[in-house]
Amino acid sequence: MQDIIGLVVGYLREVWSRRWLVVLVSVVVALAGWFVVIKLPDQYQASARFYVDTQTLLRPLLRGLTVQTNIDNQVNLIVKTLLSRPNTKKIALMADLDYGVDESNPEEFEALMTRLRKDIKLKGSKRENVYTVEYTNANSATAKNVVQSVLTVLVESSLGESREETVSAQRFIDQQLREYEKRLEEDENKLKEFKRKHAGIMPSSEGDYYQRLEAARAKYDSAKLELMELDRKHQALQRQLKGEEPSFGFTEKPAVSSISTSYDSRIASLEEQLDSLLLKYTAQHPDVKATREQLGLLKRARNKELAQLKQQSPSNSSSLDQNPVYQQLKVNLSEVEAEKSSMQVRVQSFKEKVDELEKMVNTIPEIEAQLIALNRGYQVTKRKYEDLLSRRESAQISRKASQATDDIQFKVIDPPHVPNEPVGPHRPLLMSVVFIFSIMLGLGVALLIALLKPSFTSKKILSDVTGLPVLGAVNAVVNDHYRHRQRLFNLTFTLTCIAFIASYASVMVLFH
Repeated sequence: MQDIIGLVVGYLREVWSRRWLVVLVSVVVALAGWFVVIKLPDQYQASARFYVDTQTLLRPLLRGLTVQTNIDNQVNLIVKTLLSRPNTKKIALMADLDYGVDESNPEEFEALMTRLRKDIKLKGSKRENVYTVEYTNANSATAKNVVQSVLTVLVESSLGESREETVSAQRFIDQQLREYEKRLEEDENKLKEFKRKHAGIMPSSEGDYYQRLEAARAKYDSAKLELMELDRKHQALQRQLKGEEPSFGFTEKPAVSSISTSYDSRIASLEEQLDSLLLKYTAQHPDVKATREQLGLLKRARNKELAQLKQQSPSNSSSLDQNPVYQQLKVNLSEVEAEKSSMQVRVQSFKEKVDELEKMVNTIPEIEAQLIALNRGYQVTKRKYEDLLSRRESAQISRKASQATDDIQFKVIDPPHVPNEPVGPHRPLLMSVVFIFSIMLGLGVALLIALLKPSFTSKKILSDVTGLPVLGAVNAVVNDHYRHRQRLFNLTFTLTCIAFIASYASVMVLFH
């Protein structure tokens, strides 16, 4: 520890012995630095404050009718992209910062834009949507023009981006609409062709294949049961007729042409029904065929009854006509026979329908599955198409609303303003730095010389350096002339230091 202290003390003595060098270097460096600081150009800062208004009157009124964008994200995006390369270039051109810059030299112009992006300061609060734009330049007019250009580019960017997004969205929706319209037409044509190809075996309102098969079987079983009931009823009436004895007088035989049967009303009704069916279906339709068969059976039954009436004798006819019970039984028998014939036709028709469906047990389900798949694809395409139509209407309303009023409005609170007093450079601080640096530099130069050309200020240092023992030391003899000159030297040094410090104080007072 004593060695270190001794070494430090030795270096201090070396520096003190060269104190005039320290003062000279410090004064020269300080004066040169102060001159440079004084010659630094004044920096003027232009600033402006603006408010981002995102609350428009149309926005709540059009909620649900237009495309609602995230305004906060849009504001953040505009602010973040304000100093993008295209915007920075536009600001530089608007503020005439490119004057004197060789545009053919890309490096020089790129350096200008890099410096501009660095110097433009954008501060603000996202909660209050109040932002401040600041720019510092040696020319106050240039600083003001740059801030004004920033505000102009900010407004143009917000308008252009919002409307460009709306137009791009509508263009995309129109393109998708054309594609889905084409797909919808293709699906419709496929569905139409499929139905035309499989006409007659397509699923109906009665349900799918298995539901129709169960319904046909149920109708077939019900018709067979009714036919059995009519057959039993017919047999009972025949037994009653066989046991009935007519016992009334004779009457005049009626004319054959005026005889009416119980089949006439049913034949007329079926003929009207057949005419109605032929208006809607072709002659090969199952209902038309069934009606014609039933009509033929009724006509044959009527002709048979007329033939029997013609063969009856006048006496029998007269006695039968005068027996009301017999006649009523005969009428009932005729009605039952007609119903039985009609029911036989229905049973046969239902049986053919069941047989036809059972033969297609492997074909119809596959066709129904294909139809379901086609309908599913058609419905999906149709929903997408209708959804795109709705979105296009919303996009058109959004575009018209954006033309009528802006979702984002930039309102200037404080227009661009440049104070009369410059904001920089901070000369007192810079001069203080120069003053401290000059003193440190002077001490450093003196210490460096001491290291390069050392001298021995004590016997110990001499012994340590040479490695030889020091036998003794001779003290200097100082006379009065030397003392007087030394005092004058010290006084001059002190006055010089005082003048140097006074110069620093004067400069600080002058530029404070």
